[in-house]
Order: sequence, then C-alpha cells, then structure tokens
Amino acid sequence: MSTQLFIPTAEAAFIADLTDRQMNRVVDERLLPETLFEQRGNSRWFTLLAAAFAKFYFANEDLLLAGARRQVLEELTARVEQLAVKDRVLTWMLLDAVSWKVERKTLVVDVKPYIQSALARAKEVDQADALVTTDQEVMDGAAVFAGTRVPVDIVLGSLAAGIDMGRLKASYPFLTEAHIQSAKVYNEVHPRRGRPRRISEANPGLPRRVTRVVKRVAAA
Repeated sequence: MSTQLFIPTAEAAFIADLTDRQMNRVVDERLLPETLFEQRGNSRWFTLLAAAFAKFYFANEDLLLAGARRQVLEELTARVEQLAVKDRVLTWMLLDAVSWKVERKTLVVDVKPYIQSALARAKEVDQADALVTTDQEVMDGAAVFAGTRVPVDIVLGSLAAGIDMGRLKASYPFLTEAHIQSAKVYNEVHPRRGRPRRISEANPGLPRRVTRVVKRVAAA
C-alpha cells in the first residue's frame, strides 16, 4: 500500500471506482472536508480516504440528502483529525483506530464497506506498480512489464486488434492474466497523452493479417 499522503486524480478515481469528473466535483463543489484534498497548480491531489469517502457520497445519492452525506463525512474526518496517528489512518495503515459508523437516532451509517472496497482497488494499483515499470533508459521511458523491455501498449494494443493470448504468450512467455490486468490498471492510473503507437510500430514481430477490399466498377 502506498505510504504517500496524497495521490493524483486519476489514481484516486480508479480507487474510488469513479470518473475523473466526479473526483473533480469533490473539489469544485467542496463535497468533502478540505483537509482530504489539495490543489497543486493545475492538479488536484487526494488522500486515499478521500477516494473512499467520494465513493460513499456518490453511491448514496438516492438514499441520503447531500447535507446528510456531508455531515457523515465531516464527523468521520473530525474523528481522524483528533488522532495523533491521523497520517497512518489517512494512508490506511491503521484503519481500525477509528469507528467508521455514524449514528443518528434510528439511522446507522457505516462507511467501512466503501473503505474496504477502495482498499481492494488500491491493492490492484500496488500490483500494477509492481508488474509495470518506467525507466527513461528503457524503451525511452515507455511503460514496460517489470524485468523486460516489452511495452505494455504492445500487448494491450495487440489484444485490442484481435490477437489472442496464445499467440502473445508464444512471443512473450512471461505473460499471465495478472500482467494483462495490471497493464490495464496502470494505463488507467497513469494516463498518457499523445498518439498511441500502431500495432505495426509497437509489435513488428507478430504476423499481421491484411485484408484487401476490391471494389468493382460497373461497366458504363
């Protein structure tokens, strides 16, 4: 699990299982306590706890009024802020230090399931960061599978083009389903700009199938 106190928007959105737009709404509309996120220039950064809280907020739109959801999350954040070990809670290293239930007369709201769900997705990010790496001296800094020089875009692009896993494993025997999933997660958490490389550019070793369409012109 990452020990960083703040993570970028794309990673927070993946962990929360939300869109980047929803995570940006958290900032723009101040849906969560401000201690859970910060602005760095043009970038928004979030605590892991903010990701789980954002999921709770949007998942309960039909059950609780916006004000009630905010009150729940403000109370939980206040509990965390009072702890001497609050940074360990915010980075999910000491979650049991806080009760994640808020009681209002006959209503009991438990946010822990959202934290557990987000925690599971955070572990997917950890696995992706373990199986996919970047190094400017390896393939010009392209994301590659750890211990290889194989860019993840080669494999994902090939799969998208209809090349099956069997053919890919023949070229790259190390590949497993975990590598494929981690490549997808890595690309979602670390979005890149620019034109993606074509299959022919990224993977010249794989045989290509060429289909020609011949149009006949009717005689005059």
